[in-house]
Amino acid sequence: MTDEQLLGRPVGWWLKEADDRLNAAFDRALECSDVSRRGWQVLSSLSKRPSTLTDLVATLKSFDSPDAIHGVVAELERRSWVHEEDEVLRLTTYGAQMYTDLTPVVDRVRRQVQTALPPDDYINLIRLLARLTEAL
Repeated sequence: MTDEQLLGRPVGWWLKEADDRLNAAFDRALECSDVSRRGWQVLSSLSKRPSTLTDLVATLKSFDSPDAIHGVVAELERRSWVHEEDEVLRLTTYGAQMYTDLTPVVDRVRRQVQTALPPDDYINLIRLLARLTEAL
């Protein structure tokens, strides 16, 4: 594509398109486990530290609505991957094993994203997105 063609779409379109494609890549990679990208994000967050549902929603608020996060947590609880006790969510033994099993799958997608650009371009993209975010 020429620069003129690239600039024919606003930055919001490119951000949305990139996000949609990231979601699709994660969905394809995770389909063997029947867990969504949001499910992975809940597992990942809880693997770092147990959390209240309120804190977990705050952590993941830039990814999805509170209702969506509540639904993901409820589904993971139905699968016995997550357990709530005294208002604190924790991974079960099975949930922790699923997190461990899925980590290399997610890492492959992350490497695919990073290798789509030369290392200097990747960090510059992250810096530019951070600047854009801070300016808004």
